This record gives sequence, structure tokens and C-alpha cells, in this order.
Amino acid sequence: MKVIFVAGIHAVGKSTACKVVSGEFGIPHFTASQIISEEKSSAVLANSKLVTDVADNQRLLIQGVSRILEGGHLLLDGHFTVRRKSDECIEPVHVDVFRDLRIGGVVLFTDHPEAISKRMHERDGVLHPVEMFRSHQDAEITHAKHVADTLDLPIVTLQAFDTEGMMNVMASWGHVPLEGFQY
Repeated sequence: MKVIFVAGIHAVGKSTACKVVSGEFGIPHFTASQIISEEKSSAVLANSKLVTDVADNQRLLIQGVSRILEGGHLLLDGHFTVRRKSDECIEPVHVDVFRDLRIGGVVLFTDHPEAISKRMHERDGVLHPVEMFRSHQDAEITHAKHVADTLDLPIVTLQAFDTEGMMNVMASWGHVPLEGFQY
């Protein structure tokens, strides 16, 4: 069993791409927050992207993924870094979490911080400074590369919402059937 970790900060198209790939190839897709919520409904606040207890949430995520996995592949949509509720600082998720999740590859989505800010405003009705997205995305990219290097994982960076690119990467990694698939 291999978990394909689909990462990036909020509003870069992770869930959109995962839904397309999941529908196209029948690979189960879950968000990290969905699994954490199923394990403990109060772990993530409903109206906030801020995290109350990073370590406990990651333990719940590992527990939930272990419960879900039975064979095949899994798309796990999540983050390498989270913004803490207590002080809004960016905290990297420990490398051991990704080791314990049995990550087999990383697809990292990025975009221009201005575009992310606009999408977040349209989606959630909240306007955040562009610099907040720039610094968070920089931290996400840096930590994603660190985790991939540490765990010797393949990693690819794609532009926001590049579902075709994600399908091509998954095919090249051998995680989707190649029959009838053009890349």
C-alpha cells in the first residue's frame, strides 16, 4: 500500500485534483482534516484553518489512515506545515508523521500568492494579506522538499489545479493503470 500525499497550502487545487484522479482511476481520496475529524470531531475547528493541537491531530491522522488502508493506493490531501491557532505561526509537521503514514510519493501544488489570496477570499469570504500566503507557501515548499529528501520519496511540484499533470505523475510512478491512459 502506498499513500500519495497531495500537498500545498489552502486553495491551490489539492482537493480538486484528487477528486478528478480518484474518479478517473478509482483511487480512494481523503483529506487529512476529514480523517482527523472522523477520529475526533473536535480536533479541527469547523470555521477555522487554524489548528488547536498539531501533535494530537497528526497522531489521529496516522491512526485514521492505518484504519482506512487495506490495499491499493490512497490519495491523502494535506499539508506539510500548519498555522497554529495559538499564535498563527507556521509549524512544520514532523518527518516521522509522514514515515508513519507510509507515504510513497509527494505531489505538491503551488500558485502565485496573489491568486491564492483571491481564491481564499472568494471561497471563504475572508481577505488575508498576500504576504501571509507567500510565507506559508515558502515554508510548505521547503518542508515538503526536506521530508521527501529525508524519506527518499519522489516529489513533483505542479501549478495549481494541474489535474492532467497529476495523472501523468501518478502514471509515471506506476500508481494508476497505464492501459488506455495517454501522458
